[in-house]
Amino acid sequence: MSRQTKAFVKGVKVSERHGAGEWTAERLSSLILIPLALWALWSGFSIAGAGYEGALDWISNRVNAALLAATLLISIWHMNMGAKVIVDDYIHVPGSNRALSGLIGLICLLLAAASVFFIVRLALGSAPLPAGLAF
Repeated sequence: MSRQTKAFVKGVKVSERHGAGEWTAERLSSLILIPLALWALWSGFSIAGAGYEGALDWISNRVNAALLAATLLISIWHMNMGAKVIVDDYIHVPGSNRALSGLIGLICLLLAAASVFFIVRLALGSAPLPAGLAF
């Protein structure tokens, strides 16, 4: 038996018993990003002025590459959750809401895939883009 709740009580929308998991996930990603952001700042200061070769040496370290990938992936996940909350709060047309949420998810997925792809290429010593594709 599923329990249905009223969508509105006296004109005010009531909880539909979802969102607590999303709220927890947003807070968890924020907490994980704190040490990763501090590591990223420290890393940025440590390679500042080292030039391109210094940056390649830094990213060729597997720990640095893994932490950079984790930082980017968790940041993109956090951004995805935040953007969906904004859409849910301000876009009330169901079709537009679903379309924007899907577009946000697709953009975040493409960003995550591109981030990991380029981090792996750089960490393995390859050029970021094949010759002829440079802009």
